[in-house]
Parts: sequence; C-alpha cells; structure tokens
Amino acid sequence: MTTKLAVTVSVDMDASSVIVRPSGRLTSDNVRGLLAVVRRAERILPGFAVQLDLNQLRCDSHEALRALKDSGAETLATHPESTRHRGRPDVAPRLAA
Repeated sequence: MTTKLAVTVSVDMDASSVIVRPSGRLTSDNVRGLLAVVRRAERILPGFAVQLDLNQLRCDSHEALRALKDSGAETLATHPESTRHRGRPDVAPRLAA
C-alpha cells in the first residue's frame, strides 16, 4: 500500500510567493511526487518565491530527508515546539538550513 501526501499550494499574487504545504507521512516513494509539485510551481510561476512548509509533515525515512535536502527546495522555518516530527525533533531545523 502506498502512502499518499495531501498537498495544499497557496499563491500570494501580491507578495509573489507560493507556499507548498504537504501533510502526512513522507516516504522515499512519495518524496519524488512532492518535489515534482514544487518544481511545477516554479515553472508555472517564474519569478515567484516557492517555499516548502514542513510543519504538517512526518518523516521516518532518512532517504526521503536526504532527497529533500539535496533538492535545494527552499523550506520555511518550522516551529521549534512542533511535535509533528514524531520522535525526531531535530529534523525540521536541519531541513530548513
């Protein structure tokens, strides 16, 4: 059974920004789809700042984390008190860097 992410894309035309908000469990299989959404937003809206909000995302896969980091996708700073990264409170700061 595949794990699916729910993804919301918010476009702020005044600020020329796009925020991609995935929620659910990130796996090494669905990370490629998430990155495809980010790249598509960059192609459709050139000149807009496309950011990935990881606050609603859970991840147990080191491969998926590496793929996100290696992609170069800009991530929003996450809240330090966030408990959504179950058992891995240090995941969000490393991804945002």
